[in-house]
Amino acid sequence: MRFFVVLFGIFFLTACATSPSPLVRAGHQADLITVDKSEKKLVLWQEGKVLKNYNILAFGANPVGHKQYEGDERTPEGDYFISRKNPSKKFQKFLNISYPNEDDKKRAKALGKSPGGFVGIHGDKGGVEGFFDRFDPRWTDGCITVRNHEIEEIYQLVPVGTRIIISP
Repeated sequence: MRFFVVLFGIFFLTACATSPSPLVRAGHQADLITVDKSEKKLVLWQEGKVLKNYNILAFGANPVGHKQYEGDERTPEGDYFISRKNPSKKFQKFLNISYPNEDDKKRAKALGKSPGGFVGIHGDKGGVEGFFDRFDPRWTDGCITVRNHEIEEIYQLVPVGTRIIISP
């Protein structure tokens, strides 16, 4: 039975990942991203209007509170920007968030720790591993995870430099 569940999951994920999005077309570019951690919502904005809403699959294993240091399993909170974008072998696509800022570095230093880095928005792992990860909302280390077909869309809609506000 589990074999059929896995096969169905792979078929469904492949179908979703290859479906074209009617939203991604000329003229649509987000100029702001908001993330509400408590609601598990990511919203893309364009000129003060909602462009698209996404449900967040996962944060880190310790999602409550602002990221303090590397390894604390938290997602940063505050005002950042998308510092770069790149394909990822592990997570489909990756949009790097400009964490740590100067305040983050000072906070971690006061604790005698490294602030860490490489926090971003990405897809799931895909395949069977990604299918089973979706049942555990804490499998990532503090990044913001969405479905693979959604990260494809977000990747196209969000230019480098886009402001991101992450709230508790």
